[in-house]
Amino acid sequence: MAENIVAGLFGMTPQMYGEQQRIGALKEGISLAQLSPSQRGAAMIYGGAKGLGTGIAGAMGVQDPQLKLISARNSIAQQIDQSNPESILQGAQMLAQMGDQQGAFALADVARKAQESIAQTQQRRAAALSSEATAAKTQLSIDQETKLRDELSTLGPNATQDQILGVLTKYGPPEKVLAALTAAQSKTEGALAKTEAAKTAADAALERAKVAADAKLEAARLAGATAKEIAQMRIDSAKQLKEFASSLKGPKTLAPSLQREEDKELELIDSLKAREDSLAPAIATLTPDPKTGKPPLELGPVNNLRYQAQNAAGNSSVESRNYAALQRAVQEATNLKTDAAKGVQTDKDVLRFANELIAAFGGNDTKTTLEALSNFSKSTAKAKENAQKRIDSRRKSQGVEPYYGPTSGTTQNPIKLD
Repeated sequence: MAENIVAGLFGMTPQMYGEQQRIGALKEGISLAQLSPSQRGAAMIYGGAKGLGTGIAGAMGVQDPQLKLISARNSIAQQIDQSNPESILQGAQMLAQMGDQQGAFALADVARKAQESIAQTQQRRAAALSSEATAAKTQLSIDQETKLRDELSTLGPNATQDQILGVLTKYGPPEKVLAALTAAQSKTEGALAKTEAAKTAADAALERAKVAADAKLEAARLAGATAKEIAQMRIDSAKQLKEFASSLKGPKTLAPSLQREEDKELELIDSLKAREDSLAPAIATLTPDPKTGKPPLELGPVNNLRYQAQNAAGNSSVESRNYAALQRAVQEATNLKTDAAKGVQTDKDVLRFANELIAAFGGNDTKTTLEALSNFSKSTAKAKENAQKRIDSRRKSQGVEPYYGPTSGTTQNPIKLD
C-alpha cells in the first residue's frame, strides 16, 4: 500500500528506480555497441558492469541521491494511515523537515483532498437526514389531518359529543386537535369577512359622496346658477367622485407580471443580504487588531493545513473555526462562478471580485485575501443597492408607492468599481 502512495504521488518506488537504472544502463550499452552478435554481448557486459559498479559504490557508502530521496519517501509513506487526513499531514511535515518540499506539498494536497471528501460526505449525510425528517414530518401531518377529517365526516350530523371526542382523542389532546383543525378555516373566514366589511364600508362612503355631490348641484341650481356653471360643476363632481372611488380601493399595485419580476428581485436582495452577513465574520478575522497589528487569523501553507486538520479531527480551535468561516466565503464565490458557467445571470462586478477572492485565497496571503474579501463584500452590497433601485424605479413608472423609498440604495461603504 505504501508503494502505491509513493508511485502514485511521486511516480517512482525504490524498486522501480533500480529497474529503471538497470534498463538505462543496458540501453546505454546498446547505443554504444553495433549490431553484431559480439558487440551486443559487449553491451550486455557493459550494462552488467555498470550495475555492479553502482552496487560497489553503495557498499562503500556512496548512495545515489535520487535513490536516497525515493527511499525516504517510501519509508515515511509506510508510516501513514491513508484513512486519516491528520496522519497524512504528519507525513507531509516529516518530508518538509528532511528538506523534501515537493514531497511535502504533494502529501499535504492529499490530506486536504481527504479532509474535503470527509466534510462533503458529512454534509451530504446531514442534508439527507434533514430532508428525510422534514418530508416525513410533513407527510405525517397531512396524513393525520386527512384521516381525522375522514373519521369525523363518517360520524354524521347526529354524532354525540362523546363520539366526536373519541375521534379527536386518537390524534392528541382534543382541544389542541380541534383548534389546529379549525385554525385555517377560521383564518380564511376572518379574511373574507374583513374584505366584505371593507367593501361594504367603501360602497357606503361612495354613496354618501354621490348624495352630497347631487345636493350641492341642486343647491346651486336653486340659487340661480347658469346652465354652463351647472355643467362645469357636474364635470368637477364626476372627477372628484372618481378620485374618491380610487382612493377607497387602496394604493395602486403592480400588474401580475411586474409583481413576479419584483418578487424575484426581492429574493435576490434577501440572498445578497445573507451573503453580506456571512462575509462580515470572515472579514473581521482577517482584519488586524489596532493594538497588536495582527489579525485573529493568519493564513499560510502550514497554518492552513493545521486548521484543516483540527477541523477534520473534531478538535477545532477559535482559529480553525474562523478558517472554516473563511472557507465558506470562498465556497460562496466558487458557487457564483459555477452558476455563471451554467448561464445563471450574475452581476459582473460581483463575479469579478469572486474570482479575485478565489485566487487570493489560493495564495495563502492574509492581506491579499482580506482585500479581495472586502471587495467581494462591497460589490455584493452594491448589487443589493442596484436591485433596490430597480424595484423603486419599476414602481415609479407604474405610479405605485415605492417599496424602499428615498433612503434605499445607500451603502455605508460605497466603492468605486473599475
